[in-house]
Amino acid sequence: MSSIKKIFLVFMTFSAVCGLFPQHNENTEDDDILQLEAEDGSAAPAEIDSSLQGNFTIIESVQTHDLNPQTTSYVFDTQILSGLYEGLFSYNPVTLEPQPAIAVDYRISRDKTRWSFTLREDAKFSSGERITAQDVKDSWLHLLSTENAPFASLFDIVKGAADFRNGKCDASEVGIYVNSDTRLTVHLVKPANYFIKLLCHSAFSVIHRSPTVYSGPFVLYDQADRTLILRKNRYYWDIAGTHLSQITILQSDDAEENAYLFNTGLADWICGDADTRKILNPAALQLSAEFGTNYFFFKLPAAKPSASGRSVWDKAEFRNALLEAVPWDELRRNSMIPAQTFVYPLAGYPQVDGFSYTDEAEALNLMTEARRAAGIPDDEKIPLVFEIPENGVSSEITELLKAAWAPLGVELQVRSVPSWLYLSGVKNSDADLFSYGWIGDFADPLTFLELFRGDSTLNDSGWKNDEFDSLLDQAALSDEEERYRLLAEAETILLDSGMVIPLFHPVSLNIINPENTGGWAANAFDLHPLKYIYKKPYSPASSKTVVLENSVR
Repeated sequence: MSSIKKIFLVFMTFSAVCGLFPQHNENTEDDDILQLEAEDGSAAPAEIDSSLQGNFTIIESVQTHDLNPQTTSYVFDTQILSGLYEGLFSYNPVTLEPQPAIAVDYRISRDKTRWSFTLREDAKFSSGERITAQDVKDSWLHLLSTENAPFASLFDIVKGAADFRNGKCDASEVGIYVNSDTRLTVHLVKPANYFIKLLCHSAFSVIHRSPTVYSGPFVLYDQADRTLILRKNRYYWDIAGTHLSQITILQSDDAEENAYLFNTGLADWICGDADTRKILNPAALQLSAEFGTNYFFFKLPAAKPSASGRSVWDKAEFRNALLEAVPWDELRRNSMIPAQTFVYPLAGYPQVDGFSYTDEAEALNLMTEARRAAGIPDDEKIPLVFEIPENGVSSEITELLKAAWAPLGVELQVRSVPSWLYLSGVKNSDADLFSYGWIGDFADPLTFLELFRGDSTLNDSGWKNDEFDSLLDQAALSDEEERYRLLAEAETILLDSGMVIPLFHPVSLNIINPENTGGWAANAFDLHPLKYIYKKPYSPASSKTVVLENSVR
């Protein structure tokens, strides 16, 4: 993602935002230095009142957090990780442009395969230890050697990273070189103009050997039942630009109670459930489109840990028969932004033919041909196990699919899994179809297509297509226009394979009053770096959010 990002989503009530990453202007001259400067939009006004920054309360949904940046793929975790960890670069809270964090500048060689970074002298862990180039290298090697690290394969663009990740070479052959305490060089196997954006993702943060030592502006001070408390890291290099002394994160699925807490000023930001009808200040409802896609995808027998017996869902002809029968209009009827394709449509990305109409007769013809080729009688029921998170996919949708696929002799079996266990269980599940949502880690089609690259650590489907993989490789060596054309061709292959059922591009709903809170802005991934958030002085414009006790319970 993130990236934050990157970040998997299920079909929950609220998700995140859409938007594009402005392109960083990379100089193509040999080793030209690129100085980085923070955007003006990230700075708090000089007259910020420090007496108001004692605590900031966030309400989120009830969930179990994985606060290891290298192993999590949850968007909910990424928001907290933006406060606990930091890498060479971080996201600007308004524009999402990469901006300096532990790095202060970088150079790119003329062939764009050698990147040299300079680290700041004053970067420290929360233990007070200095953060060095060796710490950065150790963090990245640890990511590559961590089993099931979801974003590790994104680093396969680094020389030797893929082989090291797959146990084919040792760490000395990975193209990451420490030149001094503050100098680091990375050699890529091919140009990757998105590399600096990738380094903003929390998975590539600098970590310490102790999980209770952090590299970001906050530390995890306490974690109790449904409550997390973050406090300012006194050794953080930009402690002066980190405004809040404490952040309290409360977990609650009580929508009415959450609205009450916000209205009475007992909560500052709701990124979970809330009864929006009872929010007294409409300006606090921040609704945004999201750079992501919600979809269903097939998992092939090759990716199942205990596949046994006969399965037809590894054959494209069976999957495509189902897709012809999908009632697309009804399936997307309640979607604010229907998605006919998998990749979120970026400016300059060619239009790809997607799924928009239903043809029951053609679906039956395709299924009949597929059955004959596979030697399956027309009257034999074919089971299809659809695993979904509890309350994540409505019964209306599952019944629509059951009714659409029953004439094809397909018996849809719905299996519900507790939401907090769902995503972590996909890899080891033996189901055939899953519900997913994906938020792009950076504004590029590759962040979607990487999910189906054959050797990607993000690929839970088991699908592998040599032509698809080859197009992704070719795109990495092409200019932007040709690159987009090749990626669109790859997406077409994916859609033709019948592996994905695109549904909609999600939207996010956050409840936060811009009159009371600064340093927060809707952005592409619904990621709001915690270091920039601060409380504004009380003003009459925000007085409508304060109500009498029990007035809206």
